[in-house]
Amino acid sequence: MAEAAREVPIAKPKGEKPPRRSIGAILTPRRSNILLLLLFFALVPTLTARTMPLWFKPSMQLVLGEAVAFAIAALALNLLIGYAGQISLGHAALLGFGAFISGLLTGQMGLSMAISIPVAAIVSASVAFVIGVPSLRLKGLYLAMATIAFGFAFEQSVFRMDIFSGSAGLELPRRVFGETMLDNNADLLAVALVLLLVVWLLDTNVVRSKVGRAFKAIREDESVAQSFGINVTGYKLLAFALSGALAGVAGAIYGHFVGFANNESFPFALSLQLIIMVVVGGLGSRVGVVLSAIFFTLFPEVLSGFSGWQIVAGSALLMYTVARHPGGLAQMAAEIREARAKRKAPPEDDSIEEAGNLPKLPDMPRPTGLPARKQSPEMSMPGAEVLRVDDVTVRFGGLVAVDSASLSVPRGQIVGLIGPNGAGKSTLFNTISGLVVPESGRIHLLGEDVTKVPPHLRARRGIGRTFQNIGLAKDLSVLDNFLLAQHVIAGYGAGGGLLNSPRAARVERELRDRAHTAIKALDFERFTDQPLKNLSHGQQRIVELGCSLVTAPELLMLDEPSAGMSPGAAENLAVRLRDLRDELGHTVLLIEHNVPMVLDVCDYIYVLSYGQILAHGTTEQIAAHPEVIGAYFGEAAA
Repeated sequence: MAEAAREVPIAKPKGEKPPRRSIGAILTPRRSNILLLLLFFALVPTLTARTMPLWFKPSMQLVLGEAVAFAIAALALNLLIGYAGQISLGHAALLGFGAFISGLLTGQMGLSMAISIPVAAIVSASVAFVIGVPSLRLKGLYLAMATIAFGFAFEQSVFRMDIFSGSAGLELPRRVFGETMLDNNADLLAVALVLLLVVWLLDTNVVRSKVGRAFKAIREDESVAQSFGINVTGYKLLAFALSGALAGVAGAIYGHFVGFANNESFPFALSLQLIIMVVVGGLGSRVGVVLSAIFFTLFPEVLSGFSGWQIVAGSALLMYTVARHPGGLAQMAAEIREARAKRKAPPEDDSIEEAGNLPKLPDMPRPTGLPARKQSPEMSMPGAEVLRVDDVTVRFGGLVAVDSASLSVPRGQIVGLIGPNGAGKSTLFNTISGLVVPESGRIHLLGEDVTKVPPHLRARRGIGRTFQNIGLAKDLSVLDNFLLAQHVIAGYGAGGGLLNSPRAARVERELRDRAHTAIKALDFERFTDQPLKNLSHGQQRIVELGCSLVTAPELLMLDEPSAGMSPGAAENLAVRLRDLRDELGHTVLLIEHNVPMVLDVCDYIYVLSYGQILAHGTTEQIAAHPEVIGAYFGEAAA
């Protein structure tokens, strides 16, 4: 593919004043985090024993501390279920681990809580990591059953071991250092609030970074996530480990408030309570989950006559939420905001959909700072084989989906792959992109054998693709989908994202600038912050095409891009596909049922039938091929 021209800075006229910076531009995420921490630490002294007794009795301070601990626990579970879509019904055991480890260190070894709580987080993260391993193969009900078994095993067995003092349990002193203790509940509550703030900021950084976008992509569709270069295995385990670490912190601080922990302190019912808190608060909603956790903790104290009924009340709220507002409190609030916005908003412009006028697809240059893709100089020459598939066979049990199929995609050309329904086109596509492992055969990308390379690494090597059923995260906004599509070029690690390091903040600004450039090129600026699911099918398809181009892939694989489009839009899509080849220099492998469009735009065509290559050649050769005519239109007339 021809290298795109570098952007030349535009000189500003002399004497022109620079535009005023908005508060949002000044208060970057990193600066807002620092400002919030400084403000909170300035206010913490007012929450200590000098002031707190004027507001709450010691017993109420204790309840508030427990509420804060459960808010942290709910955030931990929300990160796993709400963001990453991984079910856990045994999270109470992770809280127990945090409490027991902190108790061992403070009570038996005489260490400070400043040491014991971080260690508890590390140990709980390690345990959660091990629990997460089954999630690589189990999903849905089976994963839920595995986590239930884990929770029961730890409650009934592990927490009764001698290392945790058996059934007698452990004391959890509030040790600061030596013999200095936090005797006042108010002082420990101040510590708990600081921990809640730290967890809140960490959760915020997760959502703002590529880590959170990867979690949400996995929740939506693992295949789509892999096509964006996301290591699904690694990010699943990371989600479990992060959630476990936060649960360990919650369990430790809860244990220090209560002062004691045994195998009955963290029963299985507590895991169900946490699920209720997260679902009622709203899966994926930080504010809703925290408010829900605090409400369910304070409910028995505020209405003392209803003590013990919190599970019943929670179950009733859960059923109501699932029936009326599956998104919980967060969805209710969003629906109110959307209703107000619709009353004020002007009528929507559907001209793009009605006229079928697809905008010009964005010309995105290869990002600076991205490591050079390994390829010989010959591979960059026009006509060189970007992709070669040799005798690939795919079986699903006794069904042969692809039978010794071979094809080649030269640089700078559009190669079509057509065939009747069930011919094996999508299976071959998924094999090329790494989602399906072939039984035999080889696949070469840019001269490199990638047959055994996982799909997320093939995306890094230059494969971009679309899906028949819109391969995007539909709950995310248009902007977030463009950010997600740039995962392979987000050059910072998960740790940098969690801490919002200077490098991560700089890279995120660059990704956001590229995303806005692509959205502007599509003339979709009015949809920037709209959830993708609110757009029409044709508009979603345009966004998907834009996302597939934002990283300037070496090979663009389009799976039925005209599916669901009006005839006018399909005709205009043909023009845009030619633009991809002729103006932007892209190499395209195209699956399409619209045969006239394939004959119009493709340089070379392969016909697949019953998993085998029936014919291949130029458009003229394919249009005149008797077997192809018979496969599509019946026997040719004599």
